[in-house]
Amino acid sequence: MGDTLWGTPAIRAVKKKFPEIDIDLLLQPHWQSLFAENPYISKLIPYQPQWYRQLLGLPNLLKDRYEHVLIFHANKNISRILPWLRCSSIWSLQYPEHDKDGNIIASLPGIPLDKIVPFEKPVHAILRRLALLKLINVPSDGTHMDIFLKDDEIENTKLFLKKYNIKTKDFIYLNIGGSALYKQWSINKFVLLSKIILRKTSLSVVLAGGPEDTTRIDEVHSQLDPRRVIHASNRSIRENCALISQAKILITPDSGPMHIGYALKVPTIGLFWSINSEGLQRNRLNGPDYCGPLDLDKSLSSVISGRFTDNILMESKDPRISKIISVEDVWDKITGFL
Repeated sequence: MGDTLWGTPAIRAVKKKFPEIDIDLLLQPHWQSLFAENPYISKLIPYQPQWYRQLLGLPNLLKDRYEHVLIFHANKNISRILPWLRCSSIWSLQYPEHDKDGNIIASLPGIPLDKIVPFEKPVHAILRRLALLKLINVPSDGTHMDIFLKDDEIENTKLFLKKYNIKTKDFIYLNIGGSALYKQWSINKFVLLSKIILRKTSLSVVLAGGPEDTTRIDEVHSQLDPRRVIHASNRSIRENCALISQAKILITPDSGPMHIGYALKVPTIGLFWSINSEGLQRNRLNGPDYCGPLDLDKSLSSVISGRFTDNILMESKDPRISKIISVEDVWDKITGFL
């Protein structure tokens, strides 16, 4: 989800520089709803990783000839599609990989190395995408991500909240899930944090996440007073976007809903399981400097970095890594926002 939303500032910049052109976006179907109302995009083209589905999708790609193809993010299986594209140029920002002898090889087969934009050091994912625009003489239009909601989606969300006697901006949205196990803050801490919110404020709590997080949400919900707590699992991405847009505060691990909060300018507390550390291979590009808030006012974003649990071994003695993110840490950030 973040990988797709990070491209929206670049898309906006291209359309504003060349308002007469069409921009098509190739992406996996489950993220298409994030762009359904984006006025800068002419057409959404579904992309599938399986070769036979890619073959069936080729007619959609061959309808038009493109001046430029910009690859913001892709898996290697997209290399099956590239030779078929009718285009003048293809540019990618994927980092080159190295073979066992240390020689540079293309990370996307079929793209020459001179068509892959290099970076001397890691930079934020949004800035990496904006770097491609320099190649087609497009200036940046800022780094803010875009999600466009319709009025009826907001009204439906207000009706949803009204069923539970909750007003807009009168609740804290807790994303209980995480895209990977190491990004999931513990259930016990979500329970303790929710109890503090309910005891010390008049705010309600909305427990949400993706369909795969239902069991975790159920467990948290079962330990809380249901009169001020909403179980909001199994809502569509668009419904979740609209619900997040009406929250007083969003609390989430470094996962999809965090980027939704940034895009919708909702005060967001992002929990990062690590700091920016090139010494840790796994999280080298996953720290807040590379995928956290970018150019956002402090009233809209706050970051806490550290370990989520006791059983994740780290190879660093940095105290910011060895420290476990506590309920008190998050509560301090909440009171700062309030």
